[in-house]
Amino acid sequence: MHQLELFDYRRDYLFKKDNQIAHYFDLLSETKETISYSEHIEPKKGFSICGMDYEEYIDVKKSDLNGLTYDEIHNYLLNFNKEQRIEKYKKLLEFRGIKFEYDLFTWNSDS
Repeated sequence: MHQLELFDYRRDYLFKKDNQIAHYFDLLSETKETISYSEHIEPKKGFSICGMDYEEYIDVKKSDLNGLTYDEIHNYLLNFNKEQRIEKYKKLLEFRGIKFEYDLFTWNSDS
């Protein structure tokens, strides 16, 4: 018989907005090994947003956090408006010497 490992991971929305074109949300979440901050744009059916970012994220391995906690990251991010969060978070991680993975997905259309 195998025992399942069950973890209670957090997921906090820092921003949510809907309009007729898209659903926008910013999310701080964790898994067993990482803490991720991401900003998303999800176009609604029938719409596409050319030239806009669809997902921008920062992933940090928990083993690289040097004592920084999920709660501290969450509280830090809440101190800034949406437009500043990702850059301020990258600066905090760089200042503390914490390695992170950053990426930006953009939508491209051939039509």
